[in-house]
Amino acid sequence: MDEPVRETAGAYVFHSRPRCALSQGQERRVFWTLAAGAFGIALGFSALGYWLVLPFAGLEVGLLAWAFDALRAREGNYETLTIEGDAVVLEWRKEDGCGRRELNRRWVRIESDCSAPGRHCRISVCSHGCGTEVGQYLNDEARLQLAATLRSRLQV
Repeated sequence: MDEPVRETAGAYVFHSRPRCALSQGQERRVFWTLAAGAFGIALGFSALGYWLVLPFAGLEVGLLAWAFDALRAREGNYETLTIEGDAVVLEWRKEDGCGRRELNRRWVRIESDCSAPGRHCRISVCSHGCGTEVGQYLNDEARLQLAATLRSRLQV
C-alpha cells in the first residue's frame, strides 16, 4: 500500500501498488517450512495408525500453494495518476490486464462513496459519465486524504 507522491516540473504524480512483504526467496522458504511442518505432523499421526490425516495434509499444502500463487500474481499491480497542465492521466495494471485513460483536467471530478462515514470508501476519477477507481491499495483514511488532495490539485 505504498503511496509515493512526486512533483516533478509542475506535475503531480500519485503512484500506488500493493505491499509485498516477502521476496520470492523468502516466500519459498516460508512455503516449504509450512509444508514440511504439515507433512511432518501428518506423517507422525500416520505412523500411529491415523493414515487418513495424509490426504488432508496434502489438501492443506495445495491450498497454501494456491494462496501464495495468488499473492505472487499481485506483485506487478500498480496505479498511477498524473496531473500535468490540462491533462490527467490514469494508468493501471491488475491481474486481468492493464489500462490507460487520458482526461481533460477541466472536465474531471472526484467522487467519493463511503458506506458509512469514513468507512469502506471508494474514490473515483470521473469524466464524461465514466469513472475509474483510484486508491485501491490504500486504507480508508488515506483514500479520503487522496480525494481531498486531488480535489485541491484539480481546481482550475
